[in-house]
Amino acid sequence: MSTIKNILSNISIHPSCYFLIVLSLLSGYFNLIAITTILLLIHECGHFFTAYFFNWEVDKIVFYPYGGVSKFNHEVNCPIKEELIVLLMGPIMQLGCYLVLMNIPYFYNYQEIIKTINYSILLFNLLPIYPLDGGRIMQLIICYLTSYNLSFKIIYFISFIFLCLITIFFFYNPTINILLIIVLLVIKLLKEKRNINYYLEKFILERYLHKYKFKKSKIVKRTKDFKRDYHHLIKINDKYFLEEEYLLRKYKDKL
Repeated sequence: MSTIKNILSNISIHPSCYFLIVLSLLSGYFNLIAITTILLLIHECGHFFTAYFFNWEVDKIVFYPYGGVSKFNHEVNCPIKEELIVLLMGPIMQLGCYLVLMNIPYFYNYQEIIKTINYSILLFNLLPIYPLDGGRIMQLIICYLTSYNLSFKIIYFISFIFLCLITIFFFYNPTINILLIIVLLVIKLLKEKRNINYYLEKFILERYLHKYKFKKSKIVKRTKDFKRDYHHLIKINDKYFLEEEYLLRKYKDKL
């Protein structure tokens, strides 16, 4: 019960959602609103309960017209696989909810609507645009290949490319919903882009404060080359420094 209360206390709804709700109600699409709300709530519960299982602290869950965004106060240096599971459980739970709704007699007359809404939310939310689930999943995949710092720059670039494609689609099929989604995503992406230095600093500071034991290791020249799930050996000129020693010097000079 306390977990459910925790979810409800951390849920917030973006004002743009109320605008679309009013428009939909005036148009007589109450069932569409109800089905969309159910699917989105179950989707975010999938993220929440998985994060709860991994002992992540929930910051808030925000609902937008294009879906929800779950924010957690967790260590950046948690295993990539752990974060990937948290992200994937949202779409998986949504699919499970979709299958249940399709087999409830009350919703038999709304199966086409349910199908359309479910796959629209699912496919859109899995687009590689940060901070949608697809963008976050893509960033984690990039983290396997390159540094944490560079992974953000790459996913921001990919996000802007896909936003341009959606904008082109909007000109061929202009609707208020798509326009609102584009505006919100651009604002959110620009805000996240400004936070890149904060994310990197948090990533490095956690490594200074905690002694992580990673199985893989890598030689780098600077902290911006650090990778997730890796322990590092820093090479400066012809000298090598252990990650702990290097970070101790780095933060000792700041303090």
